[in-house]
Amino acid sequence: MVIREITIIGLGGIGSVLSNTVSRFINSKNIGVITINLVDGDDYEEKNLERQEFTSYGNKASVKKNELEYKFRKINYVDYPIFIDERSAAEIIKENCIVFLAVDNHKTRKLVSDFVKNFKNVVLISGGNELTDGNVQIYIRKDGVDITPSLTDYHPEIENPKDKSPDEMSCEELSKSEPQLYFTNFMVANYMCAAFYNIIEKSNYNYSEVYFDLLTMNANSKVRKTKNQNKKEKGDF
Repeated sequence: MVIREITIIGLGGIGSVLSNTVSRFINSKNIGVITINLVDGDDYEEKNLERQEFTSYGNKASVKKNELEYKFRKINYVDYPIFIDERSAAEIIKENCIVFLAVDNHKTRKLVSDFVKNFKNVVLISGGNELTDGNVQIYIRKDGVDITPSLTDYHPEIENPKDKSPDEMSCEELSKSEPQLYFTNFMVANYMCAAFYNIIEKSNYNYSEVYFDLLTMNANSKVRKTKNQNKKEKGDF
């Protein structure tokens, strides 16, 4: 797969780690100039120190851009200090790109999942976690056909989200967060990077999801049919 543009949405506990790892890998390859878009409307503060990787305080997208472009000179970084919504998604996410989605709410997951279904070719890798377990979903669309299920096909909590996206939250709501563990965030980021590596190295990659549990040290990957494939088998067309 030819890579020309990558978009990382969410630069918190998962995204701040993932952005470093993906950049290091890309920078080591002789594949031309790559653009990495960094998207997050939140600020890095002292309270985030225990599980997020930044060298200074301020907007996460802008601070991370300054960090990464100093270390990885072969990559062109663009920062978007905003929370993704329908309007900004149309500006930032492009055809033939790879999207890493590292957010903590289902409303944004559904928004991005629905948006990228309109492309002919796109890869969406989404990761999330609770305190000690998590999952990574991989959506691949090639030549207008879904190769793997979308984020919503097997997850009704994403298809019908009950939560709010960050741009809908008050300052008080944004300041609250569920307990997070750095090790779990780190594992999500690594599984997202592993999916990325396998996709660009293999033309027939068909795994759609991986679950892991930090306490049991178990991981379980899934190969699933798309919603349309299931309908065809049932004769619903």
